[in-house]
Amino acid sequence: MIEWFLRYIHGFLAVTVTGKNTARFLNLCVRHNIFVWNLSMESETKACFFMKLCDIYALHPFLRKTRTRLFITKRRGLPFLLHKYRKRKPFFLFVAVIFLLVCFLSTRIWRIEIKGNASLGEDTIMEYLKHQGITYGISASAIDHDELELSLRKDFAPVIWASVYEEGTKLVVCIQEKIEVKQTTTETRTCMDLVAAKDATIASIITRSGTPKVKKGDKVKKGGLLVCGRQEILDDNGEVGTYYYKSADADIYGITFYDYSDDIPMKMICKKATGEVTKRYFIRILDYRFITPSLKKEYAAAETVENSSQFCILDSFYLPVYWGEITTREMENETVSVSKSEAKKLALTHFQQFLADLEENGVRIMDKNVMMEQRENSYHIYGRVKACENIAETAPTEVKQMKRKEPVNESE
Repeated sequence: MIEWFLRYIHGFLAVTVTGKNTARFLNLCVRHNIFVWNLSMESETKACFFMKLCDIYALHPFLRKTRTRLFITKRRGLPFLLHKYRKRKPFFLFVAVIFLLVCFLSTRIWRIEIKGNASLGEDTIMEYLKHQGITYGISASAIDHDELELSLRKDFAPVIWASVYEEGTKLVVCIQEKIEVKQTTTETRTCMDLVAAKDATIASIITRSGTPKVKKGDKVKKGGLLVCGRQEILDDNGEVGTYYYKSADADIYGITFYDYSDDIPMKMICKKATGEVTKRYFIRILDYRFITPSLKKEYAAAETVENSSQFCILDSFYLPVYWGEITTREMENETVSVSKSEAKKLALTHFQQFLADLEENGVRIMDKNVMMEQRENSYHIYGRVKACENIAETAPTEVKQMKRKEPVNESE
C-alpha cells in the first residue's frame, strides 16, 4: 500500500516496447537500475510493463542502441492529475487546506469513551476528566496517561485498576471496580442483636449464633427482639456468673402484609399526535451549529426527537463534525373516557409492577386479594398482599453490668 502511494505521488507510466531487440532493451534497463514491474512479453518483439515517470528520459540511449520503439499507453499519478486540472488552482488550494486541517485535528481528542464503570456514572467520570483539564479538543500529547490512571485509582474508592489510551482521535478510559462482597461475619467490635424490621408473624427461624427469643408462629412488633447476642454463663449455683457477648446471626423469615391502593380517573387527558411532522437538519462543527430553517409555524404542543451522528473515518478517527435531524411532531391534548374493562387492564398493569418491585427486593408473594370499586369520578383499586420475607435487622446489644456480691461475715 505504501509502495503504491509513493508511486502515485511521483507518477508512473504504462509503456509498450516493440522491436527485434526487445530482450536486449530490458537487459539494459536492469543493468542500469531502471525499475520496471508487471512485465508481460506478448511476443518476442513486444513487451508491456510499468515504470516510473522520472526514468523515462534515461531510456533514449537504450532505444537508439537497440533500435526499438516505445509507446506510452497510460499515465497515472499526481503529476498528471495536477497538470490536467492546472487551471483550477482554488480547488487544489481548498484540498490542501482540508488536508492540513485534518492533519491538525488528528492530533486532538474528539471523543471520550468510558468502559468498565458500574457504580460510577459516566457523567461523574466525565465531570472528573473535565476538572482534570481533559475535554474535547485537547491535544493527545498533553495527556499524561500514567498520572491520570493514578489519580483515578486515588480519587475514586471503587476503582482498583485504570487504563487510559488513545484509538485514533478517541480517548478510551477503562476502569475496573472492586466487587462488593457482603460479609456475614459475626465477630464485631460492638455486639449486635437481631430485631424485627416490621410487624410480622414468624414463619421460620434458623439460629447460628445468639439466644433466640421467638419461635415459629409468634407475632412480633417492629423493633421487637428476635435473637439476643448476650448469653448468660451460669456458675455452680445455677446463678448468672457472667455474660458472653457475640453478635447474633440467624435467618428469620416472617409473614408480612402490604396494603395496596390505586386510583384510575374515569376521564384522562392523553397526548395524541395529529400527524403533522416537521423535519429540520443540522450540522455542527466544534461549537458552531447550523440548522435548516423551519418551513412551518411552531406548534402549540409538540414532541421533539433529535438524532445525531459524529463524523468518523474508519473505526476510530473521529472529527468534531456532527450532523443529524430534528423531528418535531405536533401533539394535542385529548380527553379520553376510561371504561371499566380498560380500567381493569390498566389496574392490572400497575399491580403487576407493584408485585415486581416487591420481588426485586427479595419479597416472596404468598397470596394477594385486590378489588376494584367505582366511585364518582374514578375507579378505586384496593387490597392486601400476603408475603414472606427476611424481617431481621441489627441493633446494638444492651450491655449488663454484673453486680458484685458482698462477702458474708462468718463470725456473725
